[in-house]
Amino acid sequence: MMVERMKLARILWDANISAEFSQQDNPKLKYELSNALERAIPFMVIVGEDEAKEGKCKVKDLAAKTEETVTREDLVKVLRSKGVVPVGCEFAAELLANED
Repeated sequence: MMVERMKLARILWDANISAEFSQQDNPKLKYELSNALERAIPFMVIVGEDEAKEGKCKVKDLAAKTEETVTREDLVKVLRSKGVVPVGCEFAAELLANED
């Protein structure tokens, strides 16, 4: 599954979205979730064998406590629709949000 995690990270990096992935062969979801919550990471992208076979992944919104399955092709669009901005654009996003 390491290759699948790397592919998803690459998709996000190509869209200038900050991402990291576990380099363990078989990371435990409970540990990864706990780690993300401690670090205030807003979203997790999860891929298992079934999702990988179907070209899909799960997007877990840690604040809203929701999860949805999306295609790799829709991953960036879905994250952006949830407010994720490209790295380096955080300041511009803040200005736009406060433009009222």
